[in-house]
Amino acid sequence: MKKIVLLSMAVASMGASAVSVADTRAQVGAGYHGSSIAENNSDYDVDFTSPVFSARVLPSNHFAIETNYYLAGGGKFSLGADSGSSSYDTSGLELNLLLGTNMVDEGVYAYAGVGYFSETWKSNSSGSKYDASGLQAPIGVGYNFGNFAVDLQYAYRNPSAYDGQVFDHGSDAEASVYQLRFFSNL
Repeated sequence: MKKIVLLSMAVASMGASAVSVADTRAQVGAGYHGSSIAENNSDYDVDFTSPVFSARVLPSNHFAIETNYYLAGGGKFSLGADSGSSSYDTSGLELNLLLGTNMVDEGVYAYAGVGYFSETWKSNSSGSKYDASGLQAPIGVGYNFGNFAVDLQYAYRNPSAYDGQVFDHGSDAEASVYQLRFFSNL
């Protein structure tokens, strides 16, 4: 009897998981990515723009797992208003966990989450490379039209991710990214 009950529970749980997998939706998209990193004490200013490619898995109407890849973006790195700027290329990868409202259904949606990023900057003149990685907190809004969605996201990044490689340790840095993306609903 005990084996029959356990077998029944196993079969019932497999059926429940099959339903949840069937309800899972996905989105793929592309758009515009921008980064702004500033160090207030020494007047560093960094701005990058690049194309971004994104993918999301939406197991429910209120949760999404998202990845973003941005590449070969150009940007300027300057120290103070009187110095010339250096030209850099940047590329990176992000992984975000998002909690939101109405993320699958047609209509307006909003979300907030937590994520991790890793990016590389490469100087076009000297070939020097700088790496940064750390936590970020994305928030966003969008509109789902049924077959496609439009999405605007802002993410605050942990500025200590840029300590040592880019800025002096203990600096007063601020870091954020913004993305405008168009998704196709699969």
